[in-house]
Amino acid sequence: MSPAADRGKSPWRGVARTRPLELARGAWGLALLVAPRRVLAAVGERAPDRRTVVVTRVLGGRHLVQALVTGLAPTRAVLADGAWVDGVHALTAVGLAASDRPRARLALLDAGVAGTWSLLTRAAARRSPPPDGPATVWSDRLARVVHPLLPGAPRL
Repeated sequence: MSPAADRGKSPWRGVARTRPLELARGAWGLALLVAPRRVLAAVGERAPDRRTVVVTRVLGGRHLVQALVTGLAPTRAVLADGAWVDGVHALTAVGLAASDRPRARLALLDAGVAGTWSLLTRAAARRSPPPDGPATVWSDRLARVVHPLLPGAPRL
């Protein structure tokens, strides 16, 4: 097979297009995980309580895992499922804002960030070629199984 034909079948075919997105997500996740108080101070939260710091670290870990999984196999299914997770994250943050007045500002900020990640990741999914054969990477196989079960997920 020619190198050009091999490229179309490679599980890595979308890496160059999504690399900046996943590097940015990874950096964001690392900042939330390693320096949550600095990030919180940068958005105006001068004296975060322990729960806020723990939740910030958990969200940082989530973003790091998502950056790694998506970066390893940036297929349409993996990206679409990641966009769905970001969308759910944004909606739950809005719910937190409505139910927890002291954290409402931070929750709305988090909803905006998660919504932005969702839009960017969904755009990357749309630019990715549709699945054209069996999934060869574990994360793509998993995403193809999970994707049809996600309420409101777009068709692949």
